[in-house]
Amino acid sequence: MKPLIRTTITSVNPTVVPIRQPLDSRTNESFLSLAVQFDELVLNILRRWSITALRLALGSVFLWFGALKIFGSSPVASLIRETYSFMPVNMFVLVLGLCETVIGIGLIFKRALRGVLILLGIHLMGTFSAIWFNPPIFFVRGNPFCLTTEGEFVIKNLVLITAALVIAGYEVKPLSGPKGPRTKLSSYVSIDE
Repeated sequence: MKPLIRTTITSVNPTVVPIRQPLDSRTNESFLSLAVQFDELVLNILRRWSITALRLALGSVFLWFGALKIFGSSPVASLIRETYSFMPVNMFVLVLGLCETVIGIGLIFKRALRGVLILLGIHLMGTFSAIWFNPPIFFVRGNPFCLTTEGEFVIKNLVLITAALVIAGYEVKPLSGPKGPRTKLSSYVSIDE
């Protein structure tokens, strides 16, 4: 049987079409320059907004958890009941909810930040007292390295305390006045000319 179409290669020198041109050193330098500029842009945005984002996120969490306690919908009420059985639990949960709500509002609106962060620190340190009142709830067989779910819930407060310290370090105004902390050597040493 004969083929219907007969093809032959007529060109001895095939044409090579480059898929992309090779990069020269100028292209590499411009790419590196672009990467450096992008890196600087991202870092500047982070420097400008990360502390504010941290403050708003922490404030939102406290406001949310406080509202849950105030309206009696907090899943932590049973844990509080087990841990602080010697206290009037309903009133205690309500007071905790009010404190958390005040902390949340203060952080979100950046009002009375020094007092709010002190209250936050006291509140979170108070959560650690639960470990001393009822350790079996927080540790598996008394082993401090084997936490229960409730233990993890309390220990994670170390992160919240650290977040509060970062916010305090960057957003609380010093008591010395509006100029802020002294950062230049000349503000510590008087130079008479």
